[in-house]
Amino acid sequence: MEANDMEQTINVCEREGLRGEEIFCATSFESFVDSSVSKLGKNIQLLANELAKETNNPVFTIGRGIQNMGEEELVCHKMSYPYAVFLCHSIDSTVVYKVPLVGMDGTKAKALVICHKDTSAWSRNHPVFEILKVKPGTVPICHFAVRDTLAWLAVCGVSHASADLPAEVHWKSVFPHTPMPKALKHRLLQPAAGNKPWVVTRKEDSINDGDYGNADPSMGFGRGSIISRTNITMYFFENDLYPGKKVKLEYFSKAKARNEVPFLSRRVAESIPFSSDEFPGILKLFSLKPESREAKAMNRTIAMCERRVIEGEDMYCATSLESLVDLSVWKFGNDIQVLSSEVEKETENQDFSVANEGTILMGEKDIVCHKMKYPYAVFLCHSLDKTAVYRVPLVGKHGTKANALAVCHRDTSAWNPNHIAFLLLKVKPGSVPICHFLMRESLVWVPNRFAH
Repeated sequence: MEANDMEQTINVCEREGLRGEEIFCATSFESFVDSSVSKLGKNIQLLANELAKETNNPVFTIGRGIQNMGEEELVCHKMSYPYAVFLCHSIDSTVVYKVPLVGMDGTKAKALVICHKDTSAWSRNHPVFEILKVKPGTVPICHFAVRDTLAWLAVCGVSHASADLPAEVHWKSVFPHTPMPKALKHRLLQPAAGNKPWVVTRKEDSINDGDYGNADPSMGFGRGSIISRTNITMYFFENDLYPGKKVKLEYFSKAKARNEVPFLSRRVAESIPFSSDEFPGILKLFSLKPESREAKAMNRTIAMCERRVIEGEDMYCATSLESLVDLSVWKFGNDIQVLSSEVEKETENQDFSVANEGTILMGEKDIVCHKMKYPYAVFLCHSLDKTAVYRVPLVGKHGTKANALAVCHRDTSAWNPNHIAFLLLKVKPGSVPICHFLMRESLVWVPNRFAH
C-alpha cells in the first residue's frame, strides 16, 4: 500500500464536515455496524451495487423501474488502506436511488445513485461544477456510487421517508427472510400496468372472495348465487378433511383467470377516496357509470369494508401492500408467516382429492385477507375468534398437485341464521364447526408462536 494513499485516507477521515454533514470512519466491522445503528436506528437495510456477472464492456443503458430508496441515509465509501476502512457520511437533502442497468452484452446490474439536492455549501472549485457547467446550489447533482460503496437506509419506523419506499422494499425491511408470496408479488405495480383496463365480465364476478367467510347478517349471499354454484365445494364440515375426500374447486382452473390489478403505493392509495359517502366521486375518477358491473362490484367492496363486525371479529381493508403488511404486524408482531394457496400448473379440470399425506393445522390465531373486486388491489382482512387454518394438499384428476388453504369456524353462533352455509349444510348456527376453502388469491397471516 502506498504511503501517499494512506495519508490521503487519514486526511479525509480527519476533515471537518460540510454544513449539514455528519462524518466518521469505520476501521472495523463492529464500528461500521454500531455507528450506523447509532445514526439511523435498528430498522435499516444495507444496499450495495449489484452485477450479474463481470463484463469487459462498460457501456450500459438505464432500464425501467428506478427506485427511490429514501432520504435517511448513510453512504460509506471504501478507502485505500492496508485493512478495510470505510468513510461514512450523511448529508442533508440527499436521496439514494437504485437504478437498473442493462449492458450492451446483456449483463444486468443495479447501481446506487446518490443525488444531492443542496450543493450550496460545496467548494466552487469542485470538478462537478466545471463538468456540468452549473454553479453551487443551483440544481440537484447526482453521481453513481463506485462499486465498493455501501449505503445504509432507514426503511421503517417514524420517518416520513419510509412511507414512500417501494412496496417490495418495505416487505423486505419487515420480513427480510420471508419471500413475498406470488399472490402479492405479481401485483406490484409495473410501468405498463395501466395499459389493461379493469373489467367485470360476468354477473357472478361481483361476488368478492371475502363473501365466503362473511358472517355479517346484512351481507350474506342471495339464493341465486347458491343455485349457480352448488356444484362447487363451498362449505363443508371439519371432519370432511380426510385423505381421499373429493372436492371441486374452480379457482385452480384456467377458465377462472381474472383481470389482474396492481397495488398502488401507499401514498397514492391514501390520496384516493375510499368510502360510500364519496362513491359518486370515485366513479367519476375511474370514468365508470353507476349502472355498470364494475361500479356495482366496487360498491359492494366498499360496503363490505364498512360493514359492522360481528362478536369476536377484528376487520380492516388494506388498499396498499404497505398497509397490508403494517396492519398485520400491528396485530401479531413481525414474527409471523404468510400463507397462500398454490398450484403447480393451471388446469382445466376442477376435480381434486385430498392427498394421502393429509391436512396440516397451521394455527388457530390468524388474519385472513381476501382479495376484493376493485380497480386496484384491495384486501379485506379479518380475524375471528375460534378459527383454525389448515393447509390441504390436493391431487387433481389428472395428477396436478396443489396446496389449498381451508378455514374452519368453530363457533358460528353469532352468524346470520340465513347464511348460505347453514342452508347448504342443513345445520343451525353454533351447532357444528363450518369450513370453507379460501380463494386462490386469499392470504393468511399466522403468528409463528401459535403455528403448528
